[in-house]
Amino acid sequence: MNQVFFTADLHFGHENVIQFDNRPFESVEEMDTELMRRWNNKVEKSDLVYVLGDMIWKTKNDEAEAIIKSLNGQIILIKGNHDRFLSNAKAKKALAGLKDYDDITVKLADGTDRRCILSHYFMPFYNGHHYQAIHLHGHSHSTEEAKIEFEIAKELNEKGFTNEIYNVGCMYWNYEPVTLDEILKSKQK
Repeated sequence: MNQVFFTADLHFGHENVIQFDNRPFESVEEMDTELMRRWNNKVEKSDLVYVLGDMIWKTKNDEAEAIIKSLNGQIILIKGNHDRFLSNAKAKKALAGLKDYDDITVKLADGTDRRCILSHYFMPFYNGHHYQAIHLHGHSHSTEEAKIEFEIAKELNEKGFTNEIYNVGCMYWNYEPVTLDEILKSKQK
């Protein structure tokens, strides 16, 4: 595998999320098409993509499977609260993996390894936060809840509780998967 990517809260097939997130799409069809285009322009077939929840909303039985198969890369889904498509055995089988949570190591472009704790939900105290582990999550979109999460992480750092927490919701990353290098560069801006 070449690269490891992260994303969350894609909500394929979910019309209401366009208004909820103020997404720049006129229809659910346009959103789904554009999400697929941006994904496939960036991700190669040999890449690994972790989707941190809420990948596919309501779809007809075979639609979810078709969406997954149309996307480049091997997809590991960290379950979210809106992944209703998982009742579809064919769609579930199209995924490379399915987990509630994961603890992985990612190699950065400079050759260093970074530990990443993956979950759909924000966790202020996560495994390894004292030892430079990074927590990646989704779920909160660009809501008031997301602002509170940011303030909690900031306050923890100010009080000496080290943490690196990033929301990888697609609305924060131009509606496309991102690498850990891209995520860490955003911190420097």
